[in-house]
Amino acid sequence: MQIFISAGEASGDLYGAELAARLIPLGHEVTGLGGSRMAALGVPLIGDSSTWGSISIVQSVREGLRGIGTYNRLKAALQTGPPGVFIPIDFGYMNLRLCRFAKQAGWKVLYFIPPGSWRRDRQGKDIPTLANEVVTNFPWSAEILQKMGCSAHFYGHPLLEIHNQVLQSDLPRSGLAVLPGSRRSEIEQLLPILNQALSSYEGHITIPVPPKQLDRVRRMWSRGSDDIIDGSVKGAVLSTLRGAESAVVCSGTATLEAALAKTPMVVVYKVSKAVEVETKLIGFKRPEFVSQPNILLQREIVPELIQEGLTVQSLRDTLGSLDVGKQLQGFDEIEALLSPATCLTQTVELVQKLASQV
Repeated sequence: MQIFISAGEASGDLYGAELAARLIPLGHEVTGLGGSRMAALGVPLIGDSSTWGSISIVQSVREGLRGIGTYNRLKAALQTGPPGVFIPIDFGYMNLRLCRFAKQAGWKVLYFIPPGSWRRDRQGKDIPTLANEVVTNFPWSAEILQKMGCSAHFYGHPLLEIHNQVLQSDLPRSGLAVLPGSRRSEIEQLLPILNQALSSYEGHITIPVPPKQLDRVRRMWSRGSDDIIDGSVKGAVLSTLRGAESAVVCSGTATLEAALAKTPMVVVYKVSKAVEVETKLIGFKRPEFVSQPNILLQREIVPELIQEGLTVQSLRDTLGSLDVGKQLQGFDEIEALLSPATCLTQTVELVQKLASQV
């Protein structure tokens, strides 16, 4: 049976690789769109999404133009051979369009983590008509989608199952984990500040980054004794976080990984002046919270240093005064909220069910 996975950005590639690793031994032919993790499994990729991900209108337009060719190749692939199960992962910009096309071509559609799943007030209005099944990563998302008439399931957050699989015992903790983001723009904005702020840090620092950013980070990082590693290697990010006393984490999925690893953190983010001007022109209002731990619990448990709030001195001061007890208590709440740790296992069972219906 053909399984077509469409994964944009780093987190989608992580989940796509985990699903592919479980589906391939069952005899399925897996292909699609993904990044370095899916490629490492030997999945034939029609497009490489490892550099995708935008944070402004200008970047979105530029990436959209670059992605037209990939989108057309994906559509052509969905018309090649007998249909099977199409698994889009987040990344609504392209995947919602592919869902409609795949369904019309006879594919069964299982949307894994629909776009905007974190929102508690609404979910994507088109999801019930575009997907046969939905597996979402938050319980309220499943409840809203079910009320909309969608066959939606919450099996726990996939990171919980990945975490339990990769790390089954505690690691001794020492040093600092620094996760400066997966996008080039994030690294270019954050790393100079992190470099300066952590220049006098007395312990060891480990920095996991995507493989395409390794050379850039190694050039930019001034502390030669630290480890800059390939974050796409299975378990590299979680092992780094579980082995660190604390962490500095770029806002995104990595903040949830740090929470599940029970690693006290400072969350950081900064965009360029051009993007900042753009957000002001379009009237964008910064949300109350930007990191997943704070969004999930709807209160601040981890400090966020965002844009003008991120300076060399503010990072040094905040890192030196973390309320570890408050964070660890919040992390326990998050783990309970996102349990059970069966998301990937049960999703594969659902894929098998859909495959039998094609």
